[in-house]
Amino acid sequence: MSMSSSSPSRGGADGASPTEARPYLEETTLVRVRFNEVDALHVVWHGHYVNYFEEARRAFGRRYGIDYTVFLEHRLAVPVVQLRVDYLAPARLPDLLEVTARLSKSEAARLDFDYEIRRQGEGTLLATGSTVQVFATPQGELLLTWPALMVERLKAWEALWRHPQPSPTSR
Repeated sequence: MSMSSSSPSRGGADGASPTEARPYLEETTLVRVRFNEVDALHVVWHGHYVNYFEEARRAFGRRYGIDYTVFLEHRLAVPVVQLRVDYLAPARLPDLLEVTARLSKSEAARLDFDYEIRRQGEGTLLATGSTVQVFATPQGELLLTWPALMVERLKAWEALWRHPQPSPTSR
C-alpha cells in the first residue's frame, strides 16, 4: 500500500520545508478491528487509532531491523515526543484495516513517521497521522546525534529509500 505522494512532510531540524517530499521507507500491516475497540454503534474509539499506528511502526521495525527489542539491546530509549491524528471516516467492527507507516529520511537524529489507515478491499482512507521519536539513553538523556545502531541502519538502507513523485501542483 503506497501512501499519497502529496502528503506533506514535517519541516524542522533537517531543513526540509513542510511541503518538501523526502525519500522514505514504508511498511503496511493488517489489523482486524476487535470487539473491545468499538463503542455501542460498533465504531472504533478514537484512541485506538494510535495503537494501530504503533502496530504499523512495529511491523516497520521488524522489516528494517529497528524493532523495540533491537533498541533495548542497544540500550536506547526511543520515545514518541510528538503525535498527530486526523480522523477522516470511522473504522467499524469487523473491518480489516491496512495500516501503513512511512519513515521519512532525515538529517536530524529522529524518526519521522507518517501513517495512513485504510479499510482493506475498498481503500477508503479512514485516518492519517504522524509521530516524531527521538533517541535517548536509558536514563533519559537526549542524544543529539545518530546512535551507532542507526548510523549502521541508515547506511544499509541507502539503496532502499524510495523517492516520491512530484505532485502536478509542485511542477
